[in-house]
Amino acid sequence: MIRINLLPREERIKRREFKLPQVTTVYMVGGVALFFAAMLFTGVTQQHKIKVLDKKIAAATEESKKLAPQLAKIKEITREREEVDRRLGIIADLDRYRYFRVKLLNDVSFNLPVNCWLTGVTEVSQNTFNIEGVAFSNYTVADMMTNLETSQTITRVDLEVAEKGKIKEREVMKFKLVANVMPQ
Repeated sequence: MIRINLLPREERIKRREFKLPQVTTVYMVGGVALFFAAMLFTGVTQQHKIKVLDKKIAAATEESKKLAPQLAKIKEITREREEVDRRLGIIADLDRYRYFRVKLLNDVSFNLPVNCWLTGVTEVSQNTFNIEGVAFSNYTVADMMTNLETSQTITRVDLEVAEKGKIKEREVMKFKLVANVMPQ
């Protein structure tokens, strides 16, 4: 069915219509265009930055290839320097304790009692020495241990072995001492 409204325009029921003003439409179109222009500008500038960075990477890679032999030479020189430093450290340690063993043997010889003879002095570690010898009695070995403990270089003396033996029909006491020393 068709409906016709015969009322004059002024009296008719007005419907609400939503109309955008012409200016808002222009702003909206302008905003969208500006958004796409900004996106396009950002994309172009990012592409340009990527190209510049790719060129810099290529230049750095080329420079790295040119400097590779020099870097290898520097690493080799560094390794050789470390080896020389290690050797110099060993020499310095030897020089620092150069007279220590001489002083130790001097202390042992001065503290050797009468009727006591050494058959060997062996370095077990930097701070430990074995002293072997023969004496006529246990008392002589005890005197030697007491004398050695008064030395400045020897910190402790322990008797490891004491046994009877014979040298040309003469009974002797064979002994082995362990001496802890303090290098000076």
